[in-house]
Amino acid sequence: MKIASLAPALLLLLMPAFSACISVNTAIPVERTVSAKTEFELWQALRIAVDLSDYPVGGGADSGKREILSGWKLDLAPYKGKGFRTRVIASYDRSTSPAATEPLVAFDVTIRVEKDINESYRSLDPAYADWKGAPDDLIAAKTIMQRLESLLGTGEIQSGN
Repeated sequence: MKIASLAPALLLLLMPAFSACISVNTAIPVERTVSAKTEFELWQALRIAVDLSDYPVGGGADSGKREILSGWKLDLAPYKGKGFRTRVIASYDRSTSPAATEPLVAFDVTIRVEKDINESYRSLDPAYADWKGAPDDLIAAKTIMQRLESLLGTGEIQSGN
């Protein structure tokens, strides 16, 4: 068999390895239907839940658009590829499902924690950071959702023995 005829087959085998090198954020949102007395109560609880998770809310909170885009939270590390930054992207809409009972209103809440990895060799200096997209932080998003539900206090209460 000639080497020239093996080249296309070898390229086809190596194609998945090259595509894995492309860095893209993989969106992994946490979505739940929660109940609140009013939309304002849900908005305040969502802001507090993000703030309790040490993300700067600030000007990225827009109650008119029903979304929060927090600032970046840095977690720098002394080695290339070990430091990262994360931010919260949270939104909600009124739910069409009849999940809530009177006097509560149901809302569909989506929370993402976007993550970037620092690929710079000068990894402890944010001025030299080289941020590359990474899969979302699902555990952090679930934690914020749990805080939201705890603040709203609309979960089921288990009777203990």
